[in-house]
Amino acid sequence: MAKPTAAATDTLNTYFRRLKNFLDFTRVFLKKRNPIKIFFNEIIGQIKELATVKKKLRNIKYRINYEKYKLKKTELILAQNSEHVFLKGRSLNQTR
Repeated sequence: MAKPTAAATDTLNTYFRRLKNFLDFTRVFLKKRNPIKIFFNEIIGQIKELATVKKKLRNIKYRINYEKYKLKKTELILAQNSEHVFLKGRSLNQTR
C-alpha cells in the first residue's frame, strides 16, 4: 500500500474542517430558529383558526344584519322626511 502524501492529507483535513464548520453552523441554526417548533406552532394555530370559524361567521352575520337594520331605518327616516312621487300620483288619482 502506498502511503498518503502530504497533499492528500491536507485535502482530507480541509474537507473534515469544512464538514465540521458546516455541522457547527447547522447546530447553531437549529438551536436559534428551531424550525420543528415553528412548524408545530403553525399547525396548532391553523387548528385553532379552523375551530373558531363558526363563531367568526356568526359574528359576521350579526354585523351584516345590524348594517341592514341601520340602512332600513335610514331609508325610512328619509322617506318620511321627503315627498314621494308615487304618493303624489296616488293622491292625484284619488282626487279625480
